Amino acid sequence: MLLITSCDKFEYSPYQEKNRTEPRDLNAKNIARLLEGEQAADDTITIVFYGDSQRFYDNLEELVTEVNSIPNVDFFIIAGDISDFGLLHEFEWIDQKMERLNVPFMCCIGNHDLTANGLAIFRNMFGPENVSFRYKGYKFIFHDTNGREHGFTRQVPDLSWLGRELADPEAQWFVGVSHVPPYDSDFDRPLEAGYTRLFANTPGCRLSLHGHIHETSDCFYYNDSVRYIGSNAVEKDEAILLKLYKGKVFKQMLNY
Repeated sequence: MLLITSCDKFEYSPYQEKNRTEPRDLNAKNIARLLEGEQAADDTITIVFYGDSQRFYDNLEELVTEVNSIPNVDFFIIAGDISDFGLLHEFEWIDQKMERLNVPFMCCIGNHDLTANGLAIFRNMFGPENVSFRYKGYKFIFHDTNGREHGFTRQVPDLSWLGRELADPEAQWFVGVSHVPPYDSDFDRPLEAGYTRLFANTPGCRLSLHGHIHETSDCFYYNDSVRYIGSNAVEKDEAILLKLYKGKVFKQMLNY
């Protein structure tokens, strides 16, 4: 009886992958929700973008309140590291905080999300780590760039998959979304040139969005047509508001 009644005490095991009430496939569900309203939306895409919420979930609650006060936001991007230790409850806390958000949200996987059983938890809760969708002429490509956590195997990021996504003839413009930027030491260095060349050689590729570095950055890092934007961690009470219109990018800092 003691063993049965005490089983809830073991929920924080780093090896736990799921429980009965855990939400499933949140990225796919939020993408579907976004696309349902596409026809009624205006021709500008408005996005709130930030990364690295680990350990600062109360700050995320404040950001959700701020986003809910902004008119015409299409969706919200979390650029990875939603957890710190890859624990199930960290992922669940994110879902609980986001329940108040009035707009769809999507998340890419971060290096901290890959610790312990984080990859299995992320796949259960959010879906595949590589996923894309088209919206208002843009294609958003969420993908795994956490080379170090995969042991620098030359397999992450998956350049073959990425190349196929960037060859989509039905998209006018492209936006990459991943955690580790290609110029960071946690990116699998031998893949950097091929990765950035794929983006630079794709007509209409405008943006590459990242977290990981815990500070805001904005530059044409490789002197090509691709603008690399990095977000602050949520602990710094600053996010990025992006407006995309016919291939043009307008950025505003969002303090909350």
